Amino acid sequence: MEVHHHPDLHHRKKKWKEYLLEFLMIFLAVTLGFFAETIREKISENHREKDYIAGLINNIQSDTSELKGLIDRNDLELKGIDSLMKISKNNFINTPAQDSIFFYASQYTMSLHLFEFNDLTLVQLRNAGGYSLVKTGKVADSIAMYESKNNDIKLQEKFVTDYYMQTWASFKLVFDGTLTNQFYHDFETTNKIPADIYVLISKDEEKMHLLLNNYWTYSIVLNSYNYMLKNHLKYLAAFMTFLKQNYDLE
Repeated sequence: MEVHHHPDLHHRKKKWKEYLLEFLMIFLAVTLGFFAETIREKISENHREKDYIAGLINNIQSDTSELKGLIDRNDLELKGIDSLMKISKNNFINTPAQDSIFFYASQYTMSLHLFEFNDLTLVQLRNAGGYSLVKTGKVADSIAMYESKNNDIKLQEKFVTDYYMQTWASFKLVFDGTLTNQFYHDFETTNKIPADIYVLISKDEEKMHLLLNNYWTYSIVLNSYNYMLKNHLKYLAAFMTFLKQNYDLE
């Protein structure tokens, strides 16, 4: 009869130092894992932040290009209105003077040019949780300032639009817009402002004076707006330099 000896299932009791060592190793592994994940997330956030800033710089470059063209167009319009305002009110009853006013008004103030800033990156930042993603220096505050300046321009545009509409409303009370095609056909043929086309639909002096007063007011508002745009153009150049320096972007 065989006798089987069972193995001794009783393990020796660990010393407290061994338990402490195991605890320390587990704690170290968890801690290192936590730090590794934190660093990974930090690197990822830094990449995302830099990508957003690069996108913002592209938006600002686009705004800069648009601003330059817009400022030039507004300067040209202001020169046209200035020429219009040099025509004496006392000469308004003369057909050549009326034709000149009609020319400058329709040539230089036919359309309204406003600044449309590129807010693609700002929208993306808002959707990603706002400026909290931007951690570098005072960049978040600078971006908020940039957005505030854009909003100030939008506020000024309301005044420009309002006075523009008032001016054209008074234009239509005085001049016959249906003669525009004939008027400019003659202008392109002779390269001179026509002086024999009767463009008035009203001889009401009050309406005529209101028209000139509206153009005078509109020129002041438009000039203020364009001055704001010129300052904004300088600001954008400095803002881009600031962003590039903070993120080592070229």
